[in-house]
Amino acid sequence: MRKHYPYYTAALIMTLLSFLIAAAAERPGAGTEAVVTMIDGTAQVFTRGVPAGLPLEKGSKLKRGQEVRVGANSRMEIRFPDGTIMRLSEKTRLTMDEVLYDKNTENKNVKVNLAIGKLWANVKKLTTPDSKVEVRTSNAVAGVRGTVYRVNVEEDKSALVKVYDGSVYVANPPKDGSGKPPREVSAPVPVPGPHEVPAPYHEVTLEEWYVIVKSFQQVTISPEGVASQPQDFDPQADADEWVKWNRERDKQVQF
Repeated sequence: MRKHYPYYTAALIMTLLSFLIAAAAERPGAGTEAVVTMIDGTAQVFTRGVPAGLPLEKGSKLKRGQEVRVGANSRMEIRFPDGTIMRLSEKTRLTMDEVLYDKNTENKNVKVNLAIGKLWANVKKLTTPDSKVEVRTSNAVAGVRGTVYRVNVEEDKSALVKVYDGSVYVANPPKDGSGKPPREVSAPVPVPGPHEVPAPYHEVTLEEWYVIVKSFQQVTISPEGVASQPQDFDPQADADEWVKWNRERDKQVQF
């Protein structure tokens, strides 16, 4: 019988591993999907390796690696497992790079990549040091610890980040693949109250740049990945139809 012990031991280990993996996958505190909570018009989701997209509707689930494409004259709202809300305007393309939330520890890791279009985010406050919510573009990353902001990406890859509540760090994407923003190299330059910003902007040209954008401030990123210093904007002049609609929707958000 002793010669069979290694086989019994191996079988027992495999059984225990299978049980642990299944338990982790079914753990009610783990969230790995976002949900479409509103859609006006049309949108599709594309999965890697699948040539055709599938239509999205209210209640559709979105997972890591999937790309959302919003149709013309359309808009949609996505709710992440921690309660964070993101809304997309027409002709927006967004990839879900990471969707992970642990209800038990409240740790979360949400990363999306905005290829083109407009995104509005209402982020639930981060409560753990390792938590992260980031919106990435081809030449910048915007991260938060609980705030309301929006990101626009144009066809030429230039980007605009505007903050309405809280603060956002905006940095160039790390080149080492770590996913961590570069260290802060300088504090933002103080500016006067809301006013029209004359060109040219004072730009941050360091190889690693990192700026803090506060409430009712904005920062622009050129197609080459050069960022302006944060500048104040007038919230009344900024209130176009897209902003007003999102502000009204935000009043209904319950975390």
